[in-house]
Amino acid sequence: MEAGEKMIKKEAEIKEADKVDKRRCPRVPLASKAEVVSGNKTIEVDLANISCGGVLFHSQKQFELGDTMTIMISGVYRKASFSEHVLGKIVTVYRREGGNSYGLQFSSLLHKEQTPVLVAFLAGDEGKGISFLRDPRYAKAERKS
Repeated sequence: MEAGEKMIKKEAEIKEADKVDKRRCPRVPLASKAEVVSGNKTIEVDLANISCGGVLFHSQKQFELGDTMTIMISGVYRKASFSEHVLGKIVTVYRREGGNSYGLQFSSLLHKEQTPVLVAFLAGDEGKGISFLRDPRYAKAERKS
């Protein structure tokens, strides 16, 4: 193989490697409502995906980079209602005409002791799902502003 061919092959390998999600905690798509508590206001938001380190949500409300808030996620787990909340900070903002998308990084990774239902959902425990479903429409968040 000639030097030019080797270089082209190496570039193709690099491009393919860039497509791999390098997150420590992979995202899991989901479609659900949640509530965000910011200051003394509670705002309903639409979840798009979640990982053990954060969540992507959509809202008409405008938040700013660095805003700290608590997100409350409720549903049904093993036929019983649950509500779990996690503290986080806005680390990504996508502004669009039809609404905004926000990346909320949790202040610490999700732990089974504090958020057992969300951890079970992320682990994909068979038969232990919660009422909201993994929705393929939210498999990839848009990255353009």
